[in-house]
Amino acid sequence: MADQRFCLRWNNHQPNLVNVMTGLLNSEMFVDATIAAEGRKIQVHKVVLSACSSYFQVRLKFIS
Repeated sequence: MADQRFCLRWNNHQPNLVNVMTGLLNSEMFVDATIAAEGRKIQVHKVVLSACSSYFQVRLKFIS
């Protein structure tokens, strides 16, 4: 049987991903870290912090 290859395309991938991540954060689903500063606490997704910041990527690697 010959190899078959498929190419999938997802229109509006970036806006959809942003909307989904915002919805998950707002509903506090899958939040797995808290940033605290100046008396405020913010629930966050470690994967998002790690993707956006090498500082957090290094530090969150060792936190389970």
